[in-house]
Amino acid sequence: MLSLPASLDPVVVIGVMLVFLVGGFIKGAVGFGLPLTTMAILPLLVPVPAALAITVLVLLATNVTQFVQMRQMGPTLRRFWPVLGGIFLGVPVGTAFVSGMDDTVLLLSLGVFVVFFTLFNVLVPPFRIQPRAENPLGWLTGILAGVLGAITTASGPFLVVYLMGLDIERRTFVSALSLFFLLLAILISGAFILVGIMDRERILLAAFALPTALVGMLAGNWLGERLPARGFRTAVLIGLCILGLNLVWQGLEAITG
Repeated sequence: MLSLPASLDPVVVIGVMLVFLVGGFIKGAVGFGLPLTTMAILPLLVPVPAALAITVLVLLATNVTQFVQMRQMGPTLRRFWPVLGGIFLGVPVGTAFVSGMDDTVLLLSLGVFVVFFTLFNVLVPPFRIQPRAENPLGWLTGILAGVLGAITTASGPFLVVYLMGLDIERRTFVSALSLFFLLLAILISGAFILVGIMDRERILLAAFALPTALVGMLAGNWLGERLPARGFRTAVLIGLCILGLNLVWQGLEAITG
């Protein structure tokens, strides 16, 4: 049975568990968004590096099962290897930024990214990627996702937009996205260990957060199948935008003193 070390505040642990319950719920309802949600809220409870470490560990655990369940491991690897190669290149670059940035800069980066993502989803019309552009754009998408994933753990927007542009069927979409997130989580976890971001307390917090994330995913999937997708997605985007603006405000307050 998990027990708390004296240095961990039980209120913080409960708060982290509730945040991942919300993040899992959104992922279950709309198909992605767990790290985007958790990284918008967790900095209110724990330092940004701790939020990054906890989120990436939960992502690692949740995406292993999802990728295996889709039963398309071989075809997914063969088609999307350029994205995977780009992720390998991008993660070390993003990790270098994380290890050299203070919490205020990371807070601002997270806030700006969350706001940008919500506005992008509202303002940019859908597009289609031509077959000849699939591999070059795959490399670019992977690199950007790797850099952003190491800085915020919320690399989903680039990957989701890329896959949507390919207009692929749902099982392939979920299989590819799970593989991307799984590779990102493995690489980022290893990089975080090397630069000292991952420690025993953060691993323990992730262990407490994982069950609530899984429960949230089940609940979100159940509700998402029963509510109009467009209305629910709009509500989620509005909520994320508000959270992102709050992070930007906190960062600016810390800078101006």
